[in-house]
Amino acid sequence: MDDYDIAEHPDLRDPDWQRHAVKQARAGVRRQRRTGKRLAWTGVTLVVVAGAVFGLVQWGRSTSAHYDGSAPPPAEMRPTAPSVLPDIARVNLERPFDGTPAETWGESVDGLLAPPPGPVGGFSAGEVAAAVGQVREVIRAGRLDRRTIEGRDGSLLLNLLAPNARREFAKAINDRTEDFRSVVSFAEDGYRLLPAGPRITGTITAAPGDEANRLALHADYSVAYAFDPGSYAPIMSPADIDVFIRYEVDFELVRGSSFQKNDRGLWVTTTRGIVYSMACEPAKRGYLAPAYSEPGPVTQDTSGFDEAAMYDVTKPMPEFTGGCE
Repeated sequence: MDDYDIAEHPDLRDPDWQRHAVKQARAGVRRQRRTGKRLAWTGVTLVVVAGAVFGLVQWGRSTSAHYDGSAPPPAEMRPTAPSVLPDIARVNLERPFDGTPAETWGESVDGLLAPPPGPVGGFSAGEVAAAVGQVREVIRAGRLDRRTIEGRDGSLLLNLLAPNARREFAKAINDRTEDFRSVVSFAEDGYRLLPAGPRITGTITAAPGDEANRLALHADYSVAYAFDPGSYAPIMSPADIDVFIRYEVDFELVRGSSFQKNDRGLWVTTTRGIVYSMACEPAKRGYLAPAYSEPGPVTQDTSGFDEAAMYDVTKPMPEFTGGCE
């Protein structure tokens, strides 16, 4: 029997079939790369609260119970964009969020939804609206401002907090302890964002605090960052360059003469977050970098993880026990 060279088979030499095979192969690599690389870090941070509260605030509080009735109707937040990231898709660097869940998100914190202004506890409608504005500014400074992200400068956020709260986070940011990532987004050295700025979606709600002069505020938001790939090729999906975070953050506004002057102002009390679709090694140190910077297959199981809940803040924060190891 004559030897048969399979490479000479006419189907394998067909240009259309070759293009299809390359696309399928890339999709396979994409699936391997995304498993585990898409989700790299989860964490809960507990922060000391102002005044006479000693110790740590516990994250056991039910968000839905504590803020029941104050959040916008879920229908207002229903996404019209894709619910998950594509495995393989064309990427337009001028519109890097096209074809992703962040396609319709806002470019500023003005898009974070809040209930209509109204009094809460001992705080007037105007005071509540001002407090919600303060929370928006903290999120903007910590998560959206390029000076924070690319310059790794936490001063913009720190200046918005109560003086004693500022000291706590200044130490975390300066020492790069684990808590710093709970309030700011810092890019890994050598990686910069595309001209298209971050995109954000989410809600801010208010509720009475534990005392008359405390106002509790809760923010639940997701942010997308698009990194410049430079000369790197090939970019096979937005997931190669887009990094996503989702955070639930509790704030407390403290006022009144019963508190020391340095305790009055806005405090971050608890945070809980997930970082998704990015490089693992920088994430372990608290920095953001795109997934393409760590090419190659990984073997982690993400079955059971609700990826769509990363982007849809009407859903509970997704749970995941895997990630970067």
